Amino acid sequence: MGKTKELSKDVRDKTVDGLGYKAISKKLDEKEMGRKHFNGPGFKYKVYWRQAAGRGPHWEHSYVSRPPFAVNKTDTFTAFEIKVQAVNEMGEGPSPIPAIGHSGEDLPLDHPQGIRVTQLNSTTVSVAWTAVSRESVRGHLLGYKIYLRRLGQKADYAHGGKHKRELAMKDMEREEEGRVIVVHGDRKEEEVLEDLESYSDYQLSMTAFNSKGEGPHSDPSHFSTPEGVPGAPSIQKLESPKETELILYWRPPHKINGILKGYVLQYQEFVENSPSTLEKVRIDNSTVTHHKLENLKPHSHYFFNLLAFTNAGEGTPTGVNGSTLLDGDPPTSVNATVGETSVNLSWVPGHRHRNVGFTVHYLRKGAGFQWEESEQVNSTQAFYQLQGLHPGTQYVLKISLNNVTYWIQDLQTNGPVLSVVQNGFASQGWFIGLISAIVLLLLILLILCFIKRSKGGKYSVKDKEEGRVDSEAKPMKDETFGEYSSDNDEKRSISQPSLSVESKRRSDDSLAEYGDSVDIQFNEDGSFIGQYSGRRDHHGQAGDHDSSGAVSPTNPNMPPPSKSFPSSITGILGGN
Repeated sequence: MGKTKELSKDVRDKTVDGLGYKAISKKLDEKEMGRKHFNGPGFKYKVYWRQAAGRGPHWEHSYVSRPPFAVNKTDTFTAFEIKVQAVNEMGEGPSPIPAIGHSGEDLPLDHPQGIRVTQLNSTTVSVAWTAVSRESVRGHLLGYKIYLRRLGQKADYAHGGKHKRELAMKDMEREEEGRVIVVHGDRKEEEVLEDLESYSDYQLSMTAFNSKGEGPHSDPSHFSTPEGVPGAPSIQKLESPKETELILYWRPPHKINGILKGYVLQYQEFVENSPSTLEKVRIDNSTVTHHKLENLKPHSHYFFNLLAFTNAGEGTPTGVNGSTLLDGDPPTSVNATVGETSVNLSWVPGHRHRNVGFTVHYLRKGAGFQWEESEQVNSTQAFYQLQGLHPGTQYVLKISLNNVTYWIQDLQTNGPVLSVVQNGFASQGWFIGLISAIVLLLLILLILCFIKRSKGGKYSVKDKEEGRVDSEAKPMKDETFGEYSSDNDEKRSISQPSLSVESKRRSDDSLAEYGDSVDIQFNEDGSFIGQYSGRRDHHGQAGDHDSSGAVSPTNPNMPPPSKSFPSSITGILGGN
């Protein structure tokens, strides 16, 4: 064990740091030692401090186990000598070299004095002041702040009257927030302010500031900037009521920068590859917003310059090109909007061209139609509606004057398309007559065919049917066909709508099931209606032969069927 070692010079220089954190306190922040330098138990710091001037050489001290350490009840931003010594149970370490620190800063107590404003030009001034005292800063002086605010246009009512006051009010309404100019440095006592508005009233105040903030504002100082040259007026339009006259319209400058006295108009004829004289007109009336130029050359181009002036001089010019009335022509670029029975025509009139009257010619496409003409149209009206057209029809529209075509266009009106028969092969008289005769002959042939078909009568197939049925029935002659016999039953009749070739081939089956009588009637087309009566009852008794056949509805006078199979089938064609 032993005393703590003496700190090296590098460590001593960084050991103590005076940090003011309150106006009446001082915080001492010493760099903490590493444990390898403790050299024994009971290690702690012995902090010494005394005011650097005015209180004598007496040191005050206190013990702390670790930094920081606060010294209270000190004056604001007061210089102190500070040192920190390491101690343990064995004793004190080497005595360190004192360091200078200050107690905490506070807001400055005073503001700059003797503020003076010097005009350099209509937009620039120089501001000078007397610096604040070191004691009133209560900290490190970092610089000054200049607060500048434009109050509006200069209140010179003698030359403007009511109109001038109205302009001043408008300036006040559109006035932006004031500017703040920061001047860094504790020794600077002058600053130049630029980009000010001419002919304006300003208010100015200043403060001093340190790391804690700004001090109080100085009393407001007022100054005014002198007149300056005005801004550029804005030209609205040019009119040419006659081919030797021009009227120029404009608006006053947005920034007048003084008292507007009037305008200067300069104009010069534009002649290619040839010089021309520059003319100048002075207008000593600030309320005028237009001017007529007379005795100009017709059909000529001119260049104009317009500028405003105040007592400070002429302002920025604004230029425009113009011309006296040029010879007009009908429109060459026309926009056509199609309807069912009308067409809307629109165009842009030629700039500074004389009005020209013209008509719209239109032709309906097709044979036999001729050109038609609209009413008189003016080239400056920029719009015309052509009416009386047919829906769904093709037209040709054109604008021409003195045998010169300026615009032409094909179009079709809206709506259903109308059929137009053109003169051609299908419209010739001989062709129509030929077609009519052919149609008439075809009609006569159809009528004759119908009459011949109607006269066709009934025909007999009796012989043919008898031969075929007899040949088919020969093998069956020896067979016995029983008839339906019953006390309560009668023979039934079955009518068939037609008899096909296949049914004839299978006559054995048909004859096996039908009785003695067969009635057949043929129609004109060869079909027949046959009715077979006398159906055999295969389950009847052998002795029941008393039942009689049913009467055929086709021939009700036929005799009752015999008990034996008939030798032929009788076809009835028509009546008996």
